[in-house]
Amino acid sequence: MQVRIEMIGDDLPPEAVIYCRTVTPEIEELAKKLRQSGKDSALPSFFKGEEQCYLKFSEILFFETEGETVYAHTASDSFETRMRLYELEAILPYFFTRISRSTIANTLHIFSIQRGLTRVGLVSFRGSYKEVYVSRMYGNVLKEKMNERYLYEKA
Repeated sequence: MQVRIEMIGDDLPPEAVIYCRTVTPEIEELAKKLRQSGKDSALPSFFKGEEQCYLKFSEILFFETEGETVYAHTASDSFETRMRLYELEAILPYFFTRISRSTIANTLHIFSIQRGLTRVGLVSFRGSYKEVYVSRMYGNVLKEKMNERYLYEKA
């Protein structure tokens, strides 16, 4: 892959253009990271009742929808966010991955995945009693992410 950087004047906003023959998962991930770097103002807000809380992404175990509301779960608590899962998916760091229609999990906090007879897995997190299910549709993606994490931590 060839990389080229061009300087522009102060009056123009920075722009990244990707030229490719096909859109691969690697290209999509790169585009997601580039979009994420330009969306500092689109960071989610977290609420506990009327109180606005400030969390780091590294504290969050998973995001989950319950009805019309999206919750961010930490090891001991949960916080409401006003963003939808698809909006969160676009701005979250690489270590978050969708594991079902209603859940996005932080792979850095996953302790185990227990496989069931229907290939639906139960995901457990380090230092927490909280558990969520990974659907069959997202199971292979989660397995790949966990293998990437293993290789990263091993190095």
